[in-house]
Amino acid sequence: MSKLGFKRKDVTGDKTIFAHVLETALGGFALDVTGLTKGDKIVAGTAFTFDEATRLAKPDQTAPKGLLYEDVTIDDNTSVDIVLRGTVYQRRIPAISDDLKALMPQIIFSQSK
Repeated sequence: MSKLGFKRKDVTGDKTIFAHVLETALGGFALDVTGLTKGDKIVAGTAFTFDEATRLAKPDQTAPKGLLYEDVTIDDNTSVDIVLRGTVYQRRIPAISDDLKALMPQIIFSQSK
C-alpha cells in the first residue's frame, strides 16, 4: 500500500493485451467506483475516461480518452493506468465500436491474434 492510501491488487490475465504502449496518462488515477460493484473485475483494454482535476478514472462507452492498461478488481482506492498511445490486440479486449475508436486516434487496434 502506498503512502497515499492506494491499494494495488494483482489480477492475473491470461493474454497479452497490448503489443506496444507508447504513452499512459501521467500520474495515474484512482478508480471512480460510483455505480460499480466492489469485487467485480474490469478487464484490460476497457474504454476509460479520466478527470485531471479530481484524478478519478472510470469506464466510459461514450467519450473515452484511452484504454485500461491492466485488469483491476473494483475496490476503494484502486489505482489504474490509462493507455493514451500504443497498439492493442483488438480481438483480446471488450468490443469497441468504430465511433469510440475514432475518439482514440493515437491507439492502433491491431487485428492480429
